[in-house]
Amino acid sequence: MVEETIRSIRETEEQADEIIKEAEKKRREILAEAERKAEETAEEVISRAKAEALEAAEQAKADGERKEADAAVETEKAVSKLKESALAREKEAVDLVISMLV
Repeated sequence: MVEETIRSIRETEEQADEIIKEAEKKRREILAEAERKAEETAEEVISRAKAEALEAAEQAKADGERKEADAAVETEKAVSKLKESALAREKEAVDLVISMLV
């Protein structure tokens, strides 16, 4: 009877060891899968962030180019007005000099 109890205890211990081994194996598999999914998610997030940053940079460049073109047009208008004004004043000065000479 004692031998049978000891055998039963040993079998139970062996079963417990087997359950522990299976649990450890399952734990490692779950951790590996979680790590793989985390890496995959991180790569997706990084990829999206890079795409958004690139899009923002391209938009900023386009906005800058548009503003630069607008500024160039405004500068050209200002230069044209200054030239017109200078020509008008030059004509006034020539007329004044001629009237003083006559």
